Amino acid sequence: MRMMIRRVKNRFFSSNTYLLINDADNTCIIVDPGLDEETIDKEIEANNLLPLAIVCTHGHFDHTGTVSYFKNKYNNIPYYIHEADLKISQSVNFFLKLTKIEKWIDTATPDFLLKGKKENLKIGSFDLDIYNFPGHTEGSCIIKWENNLFSGDIIYKKGLGLDSFPGENKAKLKKSIIELFDFFSLKDMVFPGHGDAEYLGLIKENNSELAAYLN
Repeated sequence: MRMMIRRVKNRFFSSNTYLLINDADNTCIIVDPGLDEETIDKEIEANNLLPLAIVCTHGHFDHTGTVSYFKNKYNNIPYYIHEADLKISQSVNFFLKLTKIEKWIDTATPDFLLKGKKENLKIGSFDLDIYNFPGHTEGSCIIKWENNLFSGDIIYKKGLGLDSFPGENKAKLKKSIIELFDFFSLKDMVFPGHGDAEYLGLIKENNSELAAYLN
């Protein structure tokens, strides 16, 4: 399998969607389909990709907003999210109102709920390890594929993912970030829900706002 990762920048409420691609058969996994189905689907079609599943790092609308669209278009592909974020994922229209965004989401029911601290998913030729690191939301997860970490809103190259949404626990988030620096290799590449990718070690070394938060 030749591994490829394509980032799609959502135009509406900026967030990153990632396509994990097996170039041998053009299958892919959709990670965090945001609110911009047109741009995401254009990337899928331009590369003749066949989506096999949708995996979300957490339940906020800018990471789950177009799950229903891609399930409906691509043969009802399965949708995975951690069980601790089920309620949040079903309340996305409430969160949209909180942020004064004039949009309505057709919420999808997850096909599989991830449980506990770690789960392994084998989907087609893809082998994903899913780790729960609560704080941003209770069900926030890091998706590990080879040496790549898809971190949602847990950790960024620059700055912090703190917000005022219900359910965020700053003490748990701080504990989770400290744990993940010890748990993963500093040579792993982090692909965050917003902003650019960076090696975990360089985030630890250069993200001054994060360092101040942890200290």
